[in-house]
Amino acid sequence: MPAIKSSRAEAVEAIMREFRNSGYDAASLARLSAATGLGKSSLYHYFPNGKEDMAKAAAARAVELVVEAVFEPLTGAGNLKARLQKTAAGLSKFYNGGKASCLVDLFTIGEAEAATPGLAKAMAEALLRAFAGAAEEAGHPKKQAKDIAERAVIEIEGALVLSRALRSTRPFQHMLARLPALLLTGA
Repeated sequence: MPAIKSSRAEAVEAIMREFRNSGYDAASLARLSAATGLGKSSLYHYFPNGKEDMAKAAAARAVELVVEAVFEPLTGAGNLKARLQKTAAGLSKFYNGGKASCLVDLFTIGEAEAATPGLAKAMAEALLRAFAGAAEEAGHPKKQAKDIAERAVIEIEGALVLSRALRSTRPFQHMLARLPALLLTGA
């Protein structure tokens, strides 16, 4: 059993890992209790509405992490290529180098979607807008920038799935290495 978590924030991190490992529907209270090191009563202390509150907390933390990993580097200082490289590094960290499943995708399936309505759509749209903005900044016309952004998101998600299926982070790392060039040149 893991060490007992002393804070709600630590519990949320453990819950996110369990959701990523098991999926929302399969993450029973027993599994979440084991993952956090908290008894069920302590879980309910932090999350009075149970698993639904845990999903909302995990989703809110995922949004914070994506903002840090993607949106802040893209809008930060420096030239576009350097910012895109920081974004790729942030995505690598967020997805544990390609070992972790996509939390945005997780929140589109089964009960998780009901617990976090509209989250996955909002996150996907925000990512598309951010990448399209980068592609426009690189000089691509608006329509082409949207197409490039869509391709980038599709390739990132596909690389995550392929990496997990192959039990190799190579496809994901390969995609992240080419992400700046894709958004800069469209190729």
